[in-house]
Amino acid sequence: MQPADFLIEHAALIATCAGTAPRRGRAQADISPLRHAVVAAHQGVIVYVGPAAELSGAIYVLPGATRIDARGCTVVPGFVDPHTHLVFAGDRHDELQQRLAGISYETVAAGGGGIVATVAATRNASADELAAGARRRLDEMLACGTTTCEAKSGYGLTTESELRQLRVLRSLDHDHPIDIVPTFLGAHDVPHEYRNRRDAYVSLVTQEMIPAVVSEGLADWCDVFCERGVFTPAESRAILRAGLAQGLLPRIHADELARSGGCEVAADTSGRDRQTISSLRTHQAQTGSLRRRWSPSCCRSQPFT
Repeated sequence: MQPADFLIEHAALIATCAGTAPRRGRAQADISPLRHAVVAAHQGVIVYVGPAAELSGAIYVLPGATRIDARGCTVVPGFVDPHTHLVFAGDRHDELQQRLAGISYETVAAGGGGIVATVAATRNASADELAAGARRRLDEMLACGTTTCEAKSGYGLTTESELRQLRVLRSLDHDHPIDIVPTFLGAHDVPHEYRNRRDAYVSLVTQEMIPAVVSEGLADWCDVFCERGVFTPAESRAILRAGLAQGLLPRIHADELARSGGCEVAADTSGRDRQTISSLRTHQAQTGSLRRRWSPSCCRSQPFT
């Protein structure tokens, strides 16, 4: 029998979400619920989820175990946040007011705001300052039920500042209760100093940044912002293929602001390990060959960007 030092009992319902994943269509509504059930754990690892009547035959409850009375409550798995930018410095609250007033992101960025504004602040921040800000955000996320999150770099756009962000993420993953899955996003934008020599920046990402990230084991994924005015489909393919060649799985910010070919890049740049498409416009949910080509991909809508 398994020992248990933590139990959640008497819940009105436990949403186990057991079964195959990912789910599509109506299957997404199946939460595989259990009633009159118990969750038991030992040293932070769940060892039993099942009927209360069968608990005594499977679990030995240790003396002094913590017991949570969830009467009248629903117990759900921890939330997984698949797209976050945890590590950054600066503040762009003023841009929120502009966006709410109907001003496009492209207009905000052209005026010196957007990603480049955060890049300037992040480059000037120390690792300790970045970690302190990210830790506060993680604490808020945990309080709202998130237990796992993906987190990107992308607000440094130099080799050292990108590595600094990813090192902060590694440290926080070790210290914080939330599990962090790190993504390298050196291709979040073309920094001002490279605007007239884009090829040089793509080369920096593919030939210097990616090898440095991989050599330290700082990321699992490589992301790129394939968008009008940011990275072209050809540049995006080159960056994602460079990441794949060194073991980084592909993600893509696709067709968020306009129809830029990002979904085609997602379909073309991976095989067994399909893309995670960070954001796309509804007109990209096409029928025919494109849908079949990226059907194994996981797409996320980003309605507030």
